[in-house]
Amino acid sequence: MRKAFLVGTGVAALCVTSLYQPLQAATLEDVIARLDALERSNAKLAKENAQLRERVNQIGEPRAAASAPVSPKGNPVLHAAVAPSPAPAPAAEHAVVSIGGAPLYSKAPGGNAFVDNTTVTLYGHVDLSGDVFNPGVYDQGTKFGVSSNLTYFGVRARHNLEPYGMPGWAAVAQFESLVEVAAVPTERAAFGTRDSFLGMESPWGAIKAGKADTPYKKATAKFDPFSATLGDYNSIMGNTGGDLRAEFDWRAAHAIWYESPVWNGFQAAIMVSPGQNTAKDNSDYALGDFNCPGTSARGSGSGFPLTSAPEGCTDGSYGNLYSASLTYNQGPFTAVAAYEMHEGTNRTGDEAVTPLSNGGVLVVPPGAVGIANEWAAKVGAGYKFNDVVGTLQLYGIYEMMRREHTVAAFNERSRDGYFLSATQSVNNWDVSASWAHANSSPGSPGTGVLNTYTALAPAPAGAADFALNTLDSSADQYAVGLKYHFSPFVAWYLVGSYLRNGPGAHYCLGVSGHGYGVCGRDANNNVVAGNKAEAVTTGMTFDF
Repeated sequence: MRKAFLVGTGVAALCVTSLYQPLQAATLEDVIARLDALERSNAKLAKENAQLRERVNQIGEPRAAASAPVSPKGNPVLHAAVAPSPAPAPAAEHAVVSIGGAPLYSKAPGGNAFVDNTTVTLYGHVDLSGDVFNPGVYDQGTKFGVSSNLTYFGVRARHNLEPYGMPGWAAVAQFESLVEVAAVPTERAAFGTRDSFLGMESPWGAIKAGKADTPYKKATAKFDPFSATLGDYNSIMGNTGGDLRAEFDWRAAHAIWYESPVWNGFQAAIMVSPGQNTAKDNSDYALGDFNCPGTSARGSGSGFPLTSAPEGCTDGSYGNLYSASLTYNQGPFTAVAAYEMHEGTNRTGDEAVTPLSNGGVLVVPPGAVGIANEWAAKVGAGYKFNDVVGTLQLYGIYEMMRREHTVAAFNERSRDGYFLSATQSVNNWDVSASWAHANSSPGSPGTGVLNTYTALAPAPAGAADFALNTLDSSADQYAVGLKYHFSPFVAWYLVGSYLRNGPGAHYCLGVSGHGYGVCGRDANNNVVAGNKAEAVTTGMTFDF
């Protein structure tokens, strides 16, 4: 059949040729041979086109698909170690403009709709959980909740400058926002509330400006297997006073930072966030902001009604922030060292004369707490073992936090802390456990109510039974959990946590990353120190 078709085609070709030029001596076999050669050439060209199409699609695939995503934090906040910016694509493989790896449009000259030097990517993380918890407070009891935990959505762009004569250089930008899947959105979920920046990458590192998790926060983020759950390690780690926020697990606004390349396993990062505060005591909003520095939107000390003292930003507002980290990753071993300072932190809201219901008075005189620098430093290490059933990942952290020039009896911001975690992986399963401990602080400017009232006879609003600076303020948090990975991008988890506060301590579960915190507070918002909080949370994460 094929021979008959070729013969017919050859005869037709000879007839057409004879109309335009003299008939040349040629046999029918010559014509058939030439047509066979043309067919082989077409097949080769089709194969090359298919290979080129496959190569273009590979270039456009998201870089994150190469490895399983790390659960973010907040922190997210992202719970991920400081990582180098993606290396520029080689000149012969300019990035594809893509969303999820699919070519969409091009800025390339000449109308080339497939190959360009700009990559635009949409990405996100969804984390939703159901929780059962008991704060351990007389009038609260066991409650059930549904929480969206550091769910976020972002747009990332990268423009490779190598085709313009700058090998190894690229312009980068990112806009990332919190998404309230379960809660009613507020300005916390406005566009650009999370890590968002503009920057330039080079062979000597990357410089970026905008807002981002501090190097101090990123350095040990991956150490916590229970990030954004009610077992999150920031109940204690990075949390100086047991408040509703972890001061040293922070995303700094209006900041500029540098990330070095990785040299023999080492990488350094440094960040500066100017205070830009018009008040000498940092008691005002920073220029361009509408939230007290060092606080989350509508959070404790933010300046939002019913969250702060009436005299302004006097509950942790600071001036300049300086943060730095050095990380080392080589094979199964990880080591980190990090430091952060908050300059001129305003705690004058702690200075007051508070009558106690037992007839006493707690007097914190002006200047006893005042305005002072607060800083934190930590070292950590991790090692991954290959055992008979899978892998075992161990991490440990030692952390120091200090507040300067504060009367010891009222200083609740100076203490040491410890953290250990272990994760045994077996096929698609992870089994994890962690322990966090806070040493007792020198003192406290706060007061609390005894945990002896009942729902029938609750403590009156604003009640204060005793001064906390006379009691042990140490605390321990324990967490255990399971995680099942359906794929590198979808997982289910189950976490149980227990928080033991000392008689003078008031740490909370889930204060950094979870959709809400579980604290020792009664219905009148009085601090109930010494509570024992418990929680079980289960949920699913999906990265795209």
